[in-house]
Amino acid sequence: MCLLPPSSPGVQDRDETAWRRCSLRESNNVSCYRRHALSVPNMGSSSPLGFINSSPLHSSPLSPAHSTISSPAREVERLAKARSKLLESESNQTPTLPRETREQLRYVSKDGKCRVNLCHISERGRFLSDIFTSFVDLQYRWFLFVFMMCYIITWFLFAGLYYMNAYFRGDLAQEPPLGISDNHLIDQKPCYLGVEGFISALLFSVETQRTIGYGSRTVSPTCHEAVLLVMMQCIIGSMIDALMVGCMFVKISRPKKRAETLLFSRTCVIANRDDQLCLMFRLGDLRESHMVDAKVRAKLIKSRQTAEGEFLPLEQTEIDLGYETGSDRLFLVEPQVIQHNIDANSPLWELGPEQLRRQQFEIIVILEGIVEATGMMCQAKTSYIETEIEWGARFEPCMTKEKGSFRVDLRRFHTTYKVPLPNCSASQANQLLALVDFKVQSHQGCRDCEALEEETAMEDSEKSPSHRGFTTGSIQEERMCEGNQS
Repeated sequence: MCLLPPSSPGVQDRDETAWRRCSLRESNNVSCYRRHALSVPNMGSSSPLGFINSSPLHSSPLSPAHSTISSPAREVERLAKARSKLLESESNQTPTLPRETREQLRYVSKDGKCRVNLCHISERGRFLSDIFTSFVDLQYRWFLFVFMMCYIITWFLFAGLYYMNAYFRGDLAQEPPLGISDNHLIDQKPCYLGVEGFISALLFSVETQRTIGYGSRTVSPTCHEAVLLVMMQCIIGSMIDALMVGCMFVKISRPKKRAETLLFSRTCVIANRDDQLCLMFRLGDLRESHMVDAKVRAKLIKSRQTAEGEFLPLEQTEIDLGYETGSDRLFLVEPQVIQHNIDANSPLWELGPEQLRRQQFEIIVILEGIVEATGMMCQAKTSYIETEIEWGARFEPCMTKEKGSFRVDLRRFHTTYKVPLPNCSASQANQLLALVDFKVQSHQGCRDCEALEEETAMEDSEKSPSHRGFTTGSIQEERMCEGNQS
């Protein structure tokens, strides 16, 4: 429902607050929600009434009794304060931004890093429940810091326990206490042999946990608490070794660096292939050990506004790369050109070269496969913005055959060349082809009609003498002749 002026111009209040309700189907003086895929939603028409009623932020309908049309400036100010931080001014909707600013607005960078930062996470304890993955995901400087601190803390902790145990037992005294005989000192063996201070206790802790065993420092079997401490340190040290060494091995062997040897073309091209307008890009592998079960898929990322006025930031739309035909499953031995047929189901169906310059979108390409050496899943990503799409171009061939084998020249991997292509979208080209086919069919139909008329005329001309022989006069003459004969 929306508000329109009264149908009769004579009936009007002096405050201009009398309005009637009507349906959105009435096209006069009604501004429908404009659908587009820019970075800000449509906030309505330029008139104050259209701005208020077509705004998606206006949740409650206006009634004639409680309307605020008399103060449109206050309503505009209120709606401006309610805008999200993602919304910009109408002038920044088109990609007239500098190249550096547009590069900073990427959803995924060219090297495959997602520029999304999570903030205000209240449940931090979820990361501790999966501590192994949390350690593996740490950056190398923090991972090495945690790796070293785990060993250093346990060394110093048990060194302090050994030192305190020896101190309370009196093994660290420089002189024997008064009143104790030499025979008693001989029978009373120290708890830790070779431990005279904290440094020696620290060395004993390191030797115990790392199983070095120089032989100069040992534990007396008469000191039961010392035996218990040594057992505890060995168990804790084994757990730390298993966790830290496992995390280090997994972090080093992660296939994340395998993506560095997977190449994507710097730009996308749009050209005709087999009489079909296609979006194409090239990818390749630099290693001789190939990816197993390689698959490629693509997403179109852009913002749009729904028919109800809801703003959808960074909506993801699937780009078909041949999932039904199996073209998305690759045998990635040499560089291959991946194509997307721009048909009626494609999100690029109504985009021509002029529309590409006025749009702000991003195409995310994801290549997944299994690393042959480790058997782990690898994923490589890249992105293409609207300025990185070449209209009317193809990739230059980079593979030749020399001496019985195929040779790939990677210097031509990113090279493109221009080809003739009409400056219209796929939908417009399809309409033109349909119109041409209709004209050809109508012209052919006209020819068929003319030929049919000519054939009919010829048949009539051939049949006309026979019909003349059977007129009324000829029949009477024949009867008279028969009567005379009889």
